[in-house]
Amino acid sequence: MQQITVLSTLVLTLLMLVGLFFFLRASVKDRTEQAEIDFNSSPQQLANTLQTYLEKRSYRLVQAKEHQLIFSGIVAPSRFLAGFLTLLAFLGLACLALVLTTLFEAAGWRVALLLLPLSSPLAGVFYWRSARRPEQVIAQITRIDQGARLLIEAHRDEILVLKDNLEITDPQVR
Repeated sequence: MQQITVLSTLVLTLLMLVGLFFFLRASVKDRTEQAEIDFNSSPQQLANTLQTYLEKRSYRLVQAKEHQLIFSGIVAPSRFLAGFLTLLAFLGLACLALVLTTLFEAAGWRVALLLLPLSSPLAGVFYWRSARRPEQVIAQITRIDQGARLLIEAHRDEILVLKDNLEITDPQVR
């Protein structure tokens, strides 16, 4: 009966590690979205405001056409997320080590298995190296009845911060 309990705990622990693996992969996934936002300003004012705002956020203007602005910048990895992923990996690997030491009771295996959680910093290193990447913000500005409309393609978080920091008439995310 005890063997069945240990095996079922092992299966659940392995399922948890699969979830952890996919969570780690998702932490570095590209999350580019498009949004359409209306402003109470002229297209030229909006272009100037957007350029000033994005330059403060370490983007630089790489191309300017008639109604389109393209900015480029580097996404910096989050120290908090790197630490959090390392902690989650440590806890998951510690659970796996405990279940495996219960399953394999040989003394030599116990010491080796209990060292397994020490590989958890690899999760933080993976995130840190993969999350730092170049990113573009593509903005198209058009005139509408009472101001300007911005069609922006950028990282999801960048769009959310943009909406919080600039004056918006009627935000619509697509």
